[in-house]
Amino acid sequence: MQDNHSSLEEQQRAEEPFQIEEGLSANVLNNMMEETLIRDSDGDSNQDTKSNEIKSEISEINEEKLDQFRHQITNALEQFWTAEFSDKTSVKFLSQELLQYRDFQNNYDQPSSVSFLSLKEFGTVWIFQMESDQALKLASIFRARRQELESKVELSGHLDGSLFFEIGPFIQDIFELFHRQIFKQSLQKKFQLRHMLRPAFHREINDGELLLFLEFREENQNKKGKMRFGIPMDFLKSLFVMRN
Repeated sequence: MQDNHSSLEEQQRAEEPFQIEEGLSANVLNNMMEETLIRDSDGDSNQDTKSNEIKSEISEINEEKLDQFRHQITNALEQFWTAEFSDKTSVKFLSQELLQYRDFQNNYDQPSSVSFLSLKEFGTVWIFQMESDQALKLASIFRARRQELESKVELSGHLDGSLFFEIGPFIQDIFELFHRQIFKQSLQKKFQLRHMLRPAFHREINDGELLLFLEFREENQNKKGKMRFGIPMDFLKSLFVMRN
């Protein structure tokens, strides 16, 4: 009998309709649901709009010219890297990605070496980023060179501003390399080089500015890690127009 009574209670509970919490009317609940759906819909709409804007930017650039630019930068970096380091080295191109600056900040919001080259003459800012482990490995190599030691100096795993004392000149050489590839001349005096330990606010870059990022990887264990070179799409479009 007790089991039958228990089954009957469970059946009754199962058949009871959902009770609205006291103080919440059906209209209030409907409004809450509508607001949630609208917010989700707006988020999807904004994402679609951003995707369409990026597709539009790509369509405005000749794909062949973009491929030539990528190969030009990749080959130059590989040759420079090989000449800089005597041990076996292997820099390879991985991928290219179009990102608004705010998305670059969000996607790579971890400690790293981030450098910004401001070219006042052209009103543009280029970005070069290295993963933290790779930046520290390179810094140890350059410190050993500076101190004329036969082996690299082991550095703390903590990133701070002193990192750029060791790798700053090397990063400037990389920007010099890219500048020579693009303009066929050395960097002029009217440029600024700024270093950060993560992507952050930069007064010369709008959050919504779209940049092309080329990603590379070094496989040698002594320098292993990923690097990214970012260049604004507006600058690339004007560059390709100048080259016509």
